[in-house]
Amino acid sequence: MQVIQYKGVTLVARDDAPTYQCKHCFKVWWADDFDNSVFIACQNCHGELRDITDDDPIET
Repeated sequence: MQVIQYKGVTLVARDDAPTYQCKHCFKVWWADDFDNSVFIACQNCHGELRDITDDDPIET
């Protein structure tokens, strides 16, 4: 179980880091939250997602 801080907070029962963050509501997502679709969007607000990287980490 881990707590992930962003412009909100989420408690998840997984140990791996999230892959994406919404540019609008800032919620974090993992790649396996989505099917193999080319076009993915935030399942919370339908906003655009960005990749979380070392150079562009989770916005808090």
